[in-house]
Amino acid sequence: MAMVTGFGGVFIKAADPKFLARWYEDNLGIGFGTALYFSFKWRELNKPGDISHTVFSFFRDDTTYFYPGTNDLMINFRVNDLDEMRINLKKSGFYVADKIESYEYGRFGWAMDPAGNKIELWEPIDDGFGERNQPMQLFSNVTGLGGVFIKCPEVKSLAEWYSANLGLFFTSSYHTFKWRELMKQESISENYFSLFPDSSEYFSPSKKNFMLNFRVQNLELLLDHLRSSEIPIIGKTEEYEYGRFAWIMDPEENKIELWEPAK
Repeated sequence: MAMVTGFGGVFIKAADPKFLARWYEDNLGIGFGTALYFSFKWRELNKPGDISHTVFSFFRDDTTYFYPGTNDLMINFRVNDLDEMRINLKKSGFYVADKIESYEYGRFGWAMDPAGNKIELWEPIDDGFGERNQPMQLFSNVTGLGGVFIKCPEVKSLAEWYSANLGLFFTSSYHTFKWRELMKQESISENYFSLFPDSSEYFSPSKKNFMLNFRVQNLELLLDHLRSSEIPIIGKTEEYEYGRFAWIMDPEENKIELWEPAK
């Protein structure tokens, strides 16, 4: 069965992509350098010898790359069979871009979900990154992507669409991807694709219809750094059996969730 196997990338529109990339490096330690993308590296759950990639990238807000989607966010999903997935989506009457693009690092196609979000489908060749596979460093307590959250009109129906067409299986309103840490192959970690109703206040005070979650290894140390940089912390730190959470806003009013997973 053609199915999604993980996050391949998270792409965000920005009025000033270079400034925003620098802000994320200075304050969250995500080492963009001179690039507008950062590649989080991890290992496949059942193939710990294979190193995989999830790209975090910014695009100008006048880009046509997200068209015909109208969201400021586009998600790239890693898929195991691009051709079969495109055929199945077309047979079901959903929009699928006619073109396929091929590079040394994989093949790409595009589709739209029923909520109007354009999604990129990537059949990866991780060994093909070549020079792009040079180390990109994390300089602070952020260790990786924790999740991608999006608002939608009907959570149940959109979850059913992703399950039926992309092979994602939702527990309530979220799907869990499992993977292994890059430097600790024995450590199994998780990130989440989660759906929220349009009426949700969880993304407040941001007016965007998406929110990102980043995994951190020492939340208090990171919060001290953010406070010293006069970056406001939204509300109070919250603690649950699965970890501790705090929230901030980036300069373009994207709300960011910081998650220190329970050990």
